[in-house]
Amino acid sequence: MQLPDYREQTPEVKARFDRIKQRPVIMKVRDLKKAFGPAESEHVVFDKVNFDVYRREFITVIGPSGCGKSTFIRIAAGLDESSGGQILLEDKPVGGPGPDRGMVFQGYTLFPWRTVKKNVMFGLEMQGKSKHSAEQEARQWLEMVGLSKFENSYPHELSGGMKQRVAIARALANDPRILIMDEPFGALDAQTRCKMQSYLLQIWKKVDVTILFITHDLDEAIYLSDRILVLGVNPGGVREIIENPVPRPRTVEQFLSPEFIATKRRLDELIHGPAVEQDGEDDKLPMIRMTQAGDEVE
Repeated sequence: MQLPDYREQTPEVKARFDRIKQRPVIMKVRDLKKAFGPAESEHVVFDKVNFDVYRREFITVIGPSGCGKSTFIRIAAGLDESSGGQILLEDKPVGGPGPDRGMVFQGYTLFPWRTVKKNVMFGLEMQGKSKHSAEQEARQWLEMVGLSKFENSYPHELSGGMKQRVAIARALANDPRILIMDEPFGALDAQTRCKMQSYLLQIWKKVDVTILFITHDLDEAIYLSDRILVLGVNPGGVREIIENPVPRPRTVEQFLSPEFIATKRRLDELIHGPAVEQDGEDDKLPMIRMTQAGDEVE
């Protein structure tokens, strides 16, 4: 099958990106750098990272191991400091955690001693809202994520996917401007992961929130994103920003579409291509034979 150029866009997709670019820029990343160690022998994780994120955009960050995906996301969340440059959220420098950013981790990070409803109420109560008001809002969020029937359950009584829906509801209940998700579905089985991807897109359509999503799964990145930012390693930085040519609304049938396959091939080249392999010679293990079985495996 002759694949299209991954940069080609149908008129409908091009029109969608034109609409996105007319929205306000909610996050600006300017000359961001992260390095460890003293200046004379510092290890640079990434440097000169520059890009903008538009309001209500779904942008995914991918890259090979060691490129600094999680480090970048921690800086954006205010959990870590950069070594240079800055991140601006609505033109205000990010200097620490704040209610304008919601965070969802791979681990569920729910309070095991609180019910589902009280987990979602926690941030609302910390904002000073009355118990009655926080309870009413929590119930609305639980209804939106499809967990109203489990409001009095405890986290240990829920499946992995349900726990993550609670975590998403808790993050969104604080009305953040941007939702930061660090491989949130990485610990789920394949079937549950597919369901959570669908749930997330449905939730995103209903909420005025921008999503910054970290993943190592190429299919997931293409299925969810408007744009895909690819980080490199040695040196670290932005290798390419891809405007996703796969039309919305997304369906599982699109995984076999020419646009999907062409985009995945390009992402695979950027992450696992010859240039990356040359940088990562440590991927090859020493060949020490531990058996003499009389035959060879391939």
